[in-house]
Amino acid sequence: MSESTRERIPVTLVAGFLGSGKTTLVNRILTTQHTQRIAVIVNEFGEVGIDGRLVVGVEDNVVQLSNGCLCCTVRSDLVTTVQELLTRRREAVAAAAPVPFERILIEASGLASPGPAVQTLLADPRLATECQIDGVITMVNTPHIVQQIQAHPEASAQLGYADHIIANHCDQCEATALTTAEEAIRTCNPHATLERTSHAQVEIPTLLQLRTWDAATPRVAPHHGHADDTHAHTDHEHTEPHTHGVSTLLLRMQAPLDVNRLKLWLLFIVKRRSHELMRFKGILRCQGQTAAVVVQGVYQWVELRRGHDAAPAESVMVLIGRNLDVAELQREWENCQARG
Repeated sequence: MSESTRERIPVTLVAGFLGSGKTTLVNRILTTQHTQRIAVIVNEFGEVGIDGRLVVGVEDNVVQLSNGCLCCTVRSDLVTTVQELLTRRREAVAAAAPVPFERILIEASGLASPGPAVQTLLADPRLATECQIDGVITMVNTPHIVQQIQAHPEASAQLGYADHIIANHCDQCEATALTTAEEAIRTCNPHATLERTSHAQVEIPTLLQLRTWDAATPRVAPHHGHADDTHAHTDHEHTEPHTHGVSTLLLRMQAPLDVNRLKLWLLFIVKRRSHELMRFKGILRCQGQTAAVVVQGVYQWVELRRGHDAAPAESVMVLIGRNLDVAELQREWENCQARG
């Protein structure tokens, strides 16, 4: 676990099932004038369809475009590809040349979960010192998302990992179908922000500055509250969707947590429950801490660090995964409460 962070290059991952408009979004980022210098890692140049008139330079595996972006394909593996980009950036800085990019965007395969890519970036010690996840964006083929969730586990997993969901092709949906689609999306992930659009028309600068993994701007989930202020100091909410077992568990506690018990529990769940947990995050109140404690986790990676804001009145923890053992997780969560 790391309890500190430093200025690093923000990385955005874009996921989306086949036909969601993910490639259209990547193409827009590569070709429109948006003042963002971005290094974009794609699966295949041919899929993006870069207009040759926009290419101002080609070197090795990297294409430089007229809007200041760079585009490259994954070579042997993601770590090697990102390292090559970072080396290019360091060399430019050393030579007092213009910095070739300020952020990185990675296009995930249409059939792949973004989870392994996120864990790769977080767990590799070489990349972790220079890069920081800014957010995971999932594109959705809104007219077909209900059927995709029911038929393909990958579709629900992509939603489960998302910090921000773009419901694309909304112009092809009637009002009732759009409501049904959004309900299905929210069932998989009720805590991500959701944006409607068509033809991948989104505000690119805003999209690439989500900062959902930043301790300075933590966001976990809205507090739904209770009518009675005397409710028990531990509580949870749980969704049970028919989405290949993907569900969300929201844990809350008004009493302060014991940070040592919390660390032991987090280590336990990443060792023993990584097969079922996709994503978990929390903004917590710990005994003896005046600042909030922020938790981020993916698969077998977890980070616990001091937040920038004051400790909240109530700890909130969100877990998204498959076939979650709600009762056991709730008991383990309650065991993290500070004693005395």
